[in-house]
This record gives sequence, C-alpha cells and structure tokens, in this order.
Amino acid sequence: MPSFLKPSWRAPWRTWLQPAHTRDRHAEIPTAYGTCTLFREPGPRLTADAKAEAWERWQFLLGGETVLEIDDAAPPWQGIRKRLRHGVHGRLDGVPFTARAAGRSLRPSRRGIRFRLDDGRTLSFTARPFHLRLVREGGGEDEVRARTRTGGWETHRLDRGELALLCFITVSGVEQLLRSPLQEVF
Repeated sequence: MPSFLKPSWRAPWRTWLQPAHTRDRHAEIPTAYGTCTLFREPGPRLTADAKAEAWERWQFLLGGETVLEIDDAAPPWQGIRKRLRHGVHGRLDGVPFTARAAGRSLRPSRRGIRFRLDDGRTLSFTARPFHLRLVREGGGEDEVRARTRTGGWETHRLDRGELALLCFITVSGVEQLLRSPLQEVF
C-alpha cells in the first residue's frame, strides 16, 4: 500500500527561515517507521563562507534513532539549495556520503540530486516530464523507490535511509531544484 509523505508539523515560518542558533526541533513527518523529526543546530563555521552562509547541522531522527545527518547544511529554501549545488556531506545510517545537485535546466534529464555513499550505493532524485522520482542506482539496472503523485511522494518498500532522504527533500525545499524553472514563471 503506497503512502504519501507530508509534514504534519513545521516550525513557524519566521523560525523556519532563520539560521539556527541552538539545537531545536523544526519539523515532523509521519511515516510508516514512525515520526521523522528534523533537528537543526549551528554547524561548524570555520571558514568565511561557512560563517556568511550560516552553515547548520541537520539531524533526522526516525523512531528516536539518528538516521540522516548533514554536517554542512544551510537554512532552508535558498540557503540549502545553494549548498547542495556546491555539495554537502553527512551520514546516512552511519555511512558517510556526499550529495550534489545538478543545475537548473528546462530539460528534466539535466535536473537531479545525487547522494553517493561510501559503501558504493548511489541514491538519486531525478526529474521526469510529469513527475519526480527517487532511484536506487545499481549495477546495470536502476530501481525506482518512490515517485510523486498529485498528493505528494508515493513510496513503496523504502528502507529507513531512503525514507530519511525523502523526508529531507520534502521538508527542506530542495525539491524545487528538481522542478522546471518554467513552473516559477506560471
């Protein structure tokens, strides 16, 4: 049975869009594995860029356990989108990863966000003409793990890590990197 992911609670917009100054809960998404909770806190700001962009550490807890951590995130919407274009680092179920987003393009095949894990797995969010999808890339065959429908993301058989990545995409605003730039015009 497919399920649709939507945040059930998010911090007020004023708090949501400001840089994090202390560790605090910012969003909750109900899932089949329990509630996925996003905590944001100030991250390491050792460089001028890190200070100017207000780098943050994002932590997604699923059933009380940390599943996804992003060490060099930034405030939601424009901040995190910019960071993803340059690349972010973190851990998915304890496995280090690097994630990078492709640039904005009218062609769906040129839009995407790729998470390369150190254990050899690659999970990608890709754009198609009428929907978005989460793909687990494998030897010669890619497996679609989730896709968008009218009501949001439809999921089938996701593991905890894939579900946490989907929660990150849903709540952070980086889903817009996958959408056509023409949608902003209309």
